[in-house]
Amino acid sequence: MKFAVQVSLTLTASLILWPALSMAQVQPKNDACEPIGRILKTNQQNLVGKLLCNGDQIVSQIKGGMVLCYFSGSEQPCQPKKQTRNSRKKCPLSSRSFCKRIKGGQGSGETPRIITPYGRWLLETRPSFTWLAVPGATKYQLEVADQEKGLWSITTTSTSAAYPTEQAPLSSENHYKVSVVAYRNDVPIVADSSIFRLLDSAKTRRLQQTIQLIRRLNLDPDQEAYLDLNAAYLDEGLLNQSIKALRDRVQSGSNHPEIFRVLAERYIDAKLLSEARKQYLKAKQLAKAQGNQIALKKATEGLQALDRYQSQLPERKNEAQ
Repeated sequence: MKFAVQVSLTLTASLILWPALSMAQVQPKNDACEPIGRILKTNQQNLVGKLLCNGDQIVSQIKGGMVLCYFSGSEQPCQPKKQTRNSRKKCPLSSRSFCKRIKGGQGSGETPRIITPYGRWLLETRPSFTWLAVPGATKYQLEVADQEKGLWSITTTSTSAAYPTEQAPLSSENHYKVSVVAYRNDVPIVADSSIFRLLDSAKTRRLQQTIQLIRRLNLDPDQEAYLDLNAAYLDEGLLNQSIKALRDRVQSGSNHPEIFRVLAERYIDAKLLSEARKQYLKAKQLAKAQGNQIALKKATEGLQALDRYQSQLPERKNEAQ
């Protein structure tokens, strides 16, 4: 079974390694700091862990520096000028999905649209799968295939399935396609599919090293999740891990509005717009209650952008083949 492979995710963060140049000249911060990155490693220990704010200057002074850059819609991203992408200036919000029109949109709710795994890149070799229920469907068939053939399939009346223990784990050497077909009795009615692959070993090691550096900083758990872990995971296209880190904070009882706002943006990247709306509304509620005007402004702008975005999306219906 051969299938076309298009694995892509517009990154919203970047890990910059500057072996012999560039670190930030940290300016005095104020409460309105717009974070654009964090210094994870440098010979100057007093700078390790420092946030970079919009307006900080990039200078070539410190060797062996490592900066984790967050996405910034500002005119001065956390990169040397020669590496700046002009396209970043065109996106007003952190979710890149706002800045492109996705073919097919969110669908009509009549397809078994695959929800998890989120995104196109995974760390798990045995991921679980979930999809939306189809009205009138009596069963679903889930199939996982590589570029050449179908590897395994199961039939279930549920809208979720665990990776079978008797099947070989996924390999980073292959691309995979997961398909879900909804049946009414024994007649296929609609279907959905998604393509994904595992992160290779080199990128996995790099990510692990970055996470270790972040953990050593003993940051506030909420800030660590919505700024640093979110950026580190998205740098490798790992939407699944970013959402998990944010949801873990929600489940732990976080009431930080930025957790919910950033989670909303990640749900938009996963094309779960109704879930994104819920998180934006929660972010607004918390920001109002806490008197956090900056977070309130961001959540309000995000919700408004979501309204505009949804109004432009076409409807889609995938018939089972």
